[in-house]
Amino acid sequence: MIAKVKNMILWGLVIAYFPVLFAFVANGKSKVVCSDIHVVVNDSIDARFVTSSQMRDVLLKKYTNILGNKVGTVGCDQIEHFILKHEAVSKCEAYYTIGGRLNVELEQRKPLCRIFSGLSSYYIDVDGEKMPLFDSYAAHVLVISGHVNKLDSLDEVVEFARYIKASPFWNAQIEQVYVEQNGEFSLAPRVGDQIIYLGSLDNYPVKMRNLYALYSKGLHPREWNNYKEINLKFEGQIICTKK
Repeated sequence: MIAKVKNMILWGLVIAYFPVLFAFVANGKSKVVCSDIHVVVNDSIDARFVTSSQMRDVLLKKYTNILGNKVGTVGCDQIEHFILKHEAVSKCEAYYTIGGRLNVELEQRKPLCRIFSGLSSYYIDVDGEKMPLFDSYAAHVLVISGHVNKLDSLDEVVEFARYIKASPFWNAQIEQVYVEQNGEFSLAPRVGDQIIYLGSLDNYPVKMRNLYALYSKGLHPREWNNYKEINLKFEGQIICTKK
């Protein structure tokens, strides 16, 4: 019985202590000012569309009253919402430390391919969304060029670009996809100067498997430059034309 009473008293003290502690912390926090802004671009090794110093300057230009004022004068949600408006940013997390430093961590959008259509050029990112070019950095990705405006939709091309990106071999070997005037497709390899005629994108996984078999079993690498054309348009056939 005595032990039970002691436990009840102990829990009563704990429950009474927490509001006092929270009030103390809240009171202390209200006196802390924002002393610095630290921005980290987590994937800066992969791309440099934005830099830490650039985004720090953007924040200081937008929120001129943030440094030297109380923490929370500019809320973290407000900062995240603003940063995510930047067309190169995909994710953002902002938080204040106990000492008053504002930490901002962000990730950049990931381009999948670059489209050249007439006089315009832009990226398509891994989510299939249009992404502008940036003067600060050019991504080395698959190029889609030619008569792109002849296509009813880019959906098939984006799907094919994902297929190329997912394969270490094709990602290293295929440099460009060219849209012919009739809406068919040809490929430009990095190794070898031949044109690879793909035809339509129907059954492209089968066509690419056949091409891989030709590269890996049919031709020696020294022979790749002996051919000016490789035609995959016809089902079950690979037609190679020598120079």
